[in-house]
Amino acid sequence: MIILDNILKDECFKKRYPIILVCHNNKWIEWYKGMEVKLSKLLKDIPVNIYHIGSSAIPNIKSKNIIDILIETIDDRNFGNIVKILSKEWELRWNEDDRAFLVKGYGEKGFLDRVFHLHIRKKGDITEVEFKNILLEYPEVAKKYEALKLKLEKEYKFDRERYTEGKTEFIDNIIREYSLHK
Repeated sequence: MIILDNILKDECFKKRYPIILVCHNNKWIEWYKGMEVKLSKLLKDIPVNIYHIGSSAIPNIKSKNIIDILIETIDDRNFGNIVKILSKEWELRWNEDDRAFLVKGYGEKGFLDRVFHLHIRKKGDITEVEFKNILLEYPEVAKKYEALKLKLEKEYKFDRERYTEGKTEFIDNIIREYSLHK
């Protein structure tokens, strides 16, 4: 396992790990399910909910070739334990404000074949799941989201933070609007 901190500090990081949107790959669901099994085994003594989130969970829209997974604690007292267990096999990027983010699949020269982002959240902090469910239920919203992502990819191909920030307002507005419909 490489030390991701060294890579992230490298001035070439943004060029090495660009934003590249690709057509939906049916193998993403399979990759998610395989990783879900591995995560369940690692956390076998800790009750959690595991979700496939992000655009790779949405058929018919383009996505980065990255599988985003969210682990929700059932008992928030297990949060630190979960991070500790998973940090043995995953690269911990950050752990603050009751949220943690870990990654797998970043090589020294770029992305490996399978890249995973793991978001750990306390119980109820799962707006990403809500957003995914909205996109699945409303394909026209998913297509608007895809159009935004394609625009941002052109503008911020080598700036992951700005790409992500560019999606935030859209996501927040959609969650707010469609939550009112319930």
